[in-house]
Amino acid sequence: MPTDPKLKPVIPDPEAAGKRWGEKHRAIQLNHLVGVKNTVSKATADEIYGLLLESKKAAGDPPMLPHGLEANRRNLEVAIDCAYQQTMIPRRFTVEELFE
Repeated sequence: MPTDPKLKPVIPDPEAAGKRWGEKHRAIQLNHLVGVKNTVSKATADEIYGLLLESKKAAGDPPMLPHGLEANRRNLEVAIDCAYQQTMIPRRFTVEELFE
């Protein structure tokens, strides 16, 4: 939280707000994703994925860091809906279309 008295947070309790949002949408907000281009070999992509899993374990296996398409399907659907509602995309894409 800012220490300057002239700065005030827009959301007074962001942790509680995030929890309420997650319960309402049955999803977590995706802020960062790792993508691997389809020009990278399958072996290299698998190695990257393995390293991400290792890093998650090293961090104590936090539940808010799901890995993989199916583990993130609902989160991606909600992100698509939010982007569409904000007119950032012209239509609601399917999750599969994100990976074409």
